[in-house]
Amino acid sequence: MKKGKLNFNTLLAVISFSIAGSVIYELPYIKYVYYDKLLPAFDMTNAEAGFLLSAYAIGCLILYIPGGILADKFSAKKMLVLSLFGTGILGFIMAFSMNYTTALIVFFLFAVTTSFVFWTALNKGLRLLGGKDNSGSTYGWYYALGSVISLVCGIVFWALYSSSEDNHTAMFRTIMAMSIAVIVAGIFVQITFKEDRTAMGELAEEDKFKLSDIGKAIRNPYLWWASIIMFLIYTIYSNVTYFTPYLTSQVGMDVSDSAFLGIIRGYVLYFLSPLGGYIADKILKSTLKLYGYGFIILGVLFFGATQIPAGEGSVGIAIAMSLLASAFAMMLYGVMWSILNEIDIPVSYAATAIGLASMVIYLPDLFVPAMIGGWLDNLGEEAGYFRMFIFFGLCCVAAVVLSLTLAKKVKSMNAAKASQSDAPAES
Repeated sequence: MKKGKLNFNTLLAVISFSIAGSVIYELPYIKYVYYDKLLPAFDMTNAEAGFLLSAYAIGCLILYIPGGILADKFSAKKMLVLSLFGTGILGFIMAFSMNYTTALIVFFLFAVTTSFVFWTALNKGLRLLGGKDNSGSTYGWYYALGSVISLVCGIVFWALYSSSEDNHTAMFRTIMAMSIAVIVAGIFVQITFKEDRTAMGELAEEDKFKLSDIGKAIRNPYLWWASIIMFLIYTIYSNVTYFTPYLTSQVGMDVSDSAFLGIIRGYVLYFLSPLGGYIADKILKSTLKLYGYGFIILGVLFFGATQIPAGEGSVGIAIAMSLLASAFAMMLYGVMWSILNEIDIPVSYAATAIGLASMVIYLPDLFVPAMIGGWLDNLGEEAGYFRMFIFFGLCCVAAVVLSLTLAKKVKSMNAAKASQSDAPAES
């Protein structure tokens, strides 16, 4: 794989990826924001609404790995465009039918169009665009731009949702707008992502997928090692939202002000992702080193949070601590997937590797929120938050050891490869 450069054309492709990654998930996760009018519009109960997401989650779980294999075998660009168009068409079907049975079928099919090949093809495409030298920066800009796009689209969709008191009309307009946005994203990816003619050039023979590569991906110890590190950052990134109720219940911050800080953490701090990418690519020359040092700071912040006394007198230090911890979590999460470039996962099975890694990385969603919720319910909020911060701190300690140790392993591996390539050929 040739080196990618963050030139203007590459940046346009990254923008198209950001749009695609932002809008494609609006439809399967529509109930999180538009719940109140969604249920009466589709004439469904709360339990039935839950089944929609269950159907989607089951489909995603089944399809992650086979989707990665297909994304390796076929063109990432074609997989992305087909996924986006397919999602848009399913959205149209849901909007025009507006009944629960159709929605249940559509939500299962959303797993096919959003998780089967889309997620792995998207990450493979970003790897190709950034190359090994600019991988962190590419991912950083992807997440930062995606945050802005999500915010803008969210405002537009909310305006349409609020434009009518009639539930059916409001949801029809909202779903149609989401579906059109996904189709437009597909067109934009088709135009801007020059897969075969970008700076990375044509795939070399060794970069083409072979069935034997599936076994290579499974047997690659560095892939699983990196997956555990990414599991740890996702654990923290996906649960820093607990700072919102912590600030209100433990230091007496106003609910509205705490929610406003939540918006800053959810959108504004994503702009630190390009900074993380720049530090990883240009200063440290290693995402793993960035993780090692970044997790040290995060660990100090989380262990320090256990010493903040309850009460309004601590609100200033609690806010500062929450914003700093969220900032570092966002910065590290934004460059997470660039670790695969550093451990030299071949392009030939990059998407398969992403599918396998995803099975590990997103496991925290299955148990961490329930575990933290159990602590808060059973131990009381003060003791529950204390245990949560200790847990996060221990995750950081583990991540520091794993990241810096893997960075050393990779450095030794690269040095061995360099000495082999420099060795004179035998006559």
